[in-house]
Amino acid sequence: MAKKNTTELGKYISEAREKVGISQRELARKSNMDCAEVSRIESGKRKKPNILYLKGISETLGLSLVKLMKLASYNDVEINWGKDFSDRRSTADYQAQIKSYEKFYFDVLDDIEQRRKNDFACKGIITDLIGKIENKGISNDEILESLNEILTTIKPNLEKFDKAKYPKFDRGVFPKMEINTNTKLNTLVGKFTDKEK
Repeated sequence: MAKKNTTELGKYISEAREKVGISQRELARKSNMDCAEVSRIESGKRKKPNILYLKGISETLGLSLVKLMKLASYNDVEINWGKDFSDRRSTADYQAQIKSYEKFYFDVLDDIEQRRKNDFACKGIITDLIGKIENKGISNDEILESLNEILTTIKPNLEKFDKAKYPKFDRGVFPKMEINTNTKLNTLVGKFTDKEK
């Protein structure tokens, strides 16, 4: 008989634990917490567990700590702001960020390859057009038709990369880095100079 969970968090953790095939006691041991606390979280009696408990659970079950925190009603400030994010991200969060960047990388490579194919197609049309013009075997209408074909073929190359394909950026996985330097770029001459000058 399935037990009724009173919170989305408890249900999510319980289902993930059962999918992995471990008991509450084993989850508690691997997460460095008390078995009674796991029971309280799964039953919904503990609605907003300590982040360290959630991190232990997320690492043990391979879950996103960010998702667990959202289910536990932690707000955006608690999830995404502060000095150290390492206690608010799990291995699953880092893996999701890496997969997002991998997908973006391959999307960019596909886009480059398609643009390259378009370029070669245009080159072929232009070469054919030049040959026909040199041999005077083409009418003005055929020239216009070839030029329109070139415009249609090259048009996708002139469009920006689809922003929907950009990777999802998790500020907690890659915190903002500050680079301190005494140099700046002088845009008039295109050289780096000291800031104090």
